[in-house]
Amino acid sequence: MEEMAGSKRKMEQQPTLKLYYFDIKGKGECIRLICSYSGLELNDHRFSSRDEFLAMKEGTRLQFGQVPMLEVDGKHTMVQSNSIMRYLGKLSGLYPTTDHILAQKVDAVMDQATDVFTGSSILKYGPRYAIELTPEAKEKSYEHYNQTVLPTHLRKVERYFSKSSTGWIAGTVEPSPADFVWYTSLINMKNHKELTQKIKNLEDYPKIKVFMKKFESLESIKEYYENSSK
Repeated sequence: MEEMAGSKRKMEQQPTLKLYYFDIKGKGECIRLICSYSGLELNDHRFSSRDEFLAMKEGTRLQFGQVPMLEVDGKHTMVQSNSIMRYLGKLSGLYPTTDHILAQKVDAVMDQATDVFTGSSILKYGPRYAIELTPEAKEKSYEHYNQTVLPTHLRKVERYFSKSSTGWIAGTVEPSPADFVWYTSLINMKNHKELTQKIKNLEDYPKIKVFMKKFESLESIKEYYENSSK
C-alpha cells in the first residue's frame, strides 16, 4: 500500500526522544509505531529486568510510578500513553492541530480504547485496582466480559469504522494517533489468553478486520516488524 507523502517526515531539528518501557508490546508499541511511521527517531530503551524498572520507579523520574515514559531532549519526561501519543502526533503532523472538531474526534476514540479494555486490565491486574477475586469469581467475570461487555463495545467500534470514508477510525486522511492506539490495543487483545478465540479473530467485526489489514499493509509498519524480528 502506498503511504501518504506526509509520512516519513524528516525534521531538521527533531527533539531527542527516548522511550522507557518493557520488552513487550503493551502500551509502548503504539509509541514505537507512530515514530516508525512518521520518521521520528526514537531511542527505544527496553528494561533488561524488572529490577531496572523498580529502581527507576523508586526515583523521581516517573511522575506516577508507571511506564511508558518518554524522555524529550534528556530533560522533559512525559507519561500516560494517550498524552504521549498526542504529543508525537503534533510533532509529526499526524494530529489535527487546526481542526478542533476533528481533534476532539481523535481524542474521543483514543479514550474509548481505554474504556473498552479497562475491564480486561482489572481482571488481569486486580490487586492494582484494589480488587481481589476468587478463581471462581474471576472465571465468571471473564465469561461475562467475553459474552457481553467486550462484544457490546466492539459493535460500537465497528459502527464507527463503517462511518469513516478513509478507513482510519477518525476519518483522517492519514492514520492519526488514534489508529496506532487502536491497532496495538487489538493486537494486545489477541494475546490475552482468557479471551475467546472468536473475539480474538474479530469474527463478527469485518470493518475492524479491514482496518487491521490496512494498517499492517503500510510499508513502514511492515518494515518495522521485519526489523523487529531479526
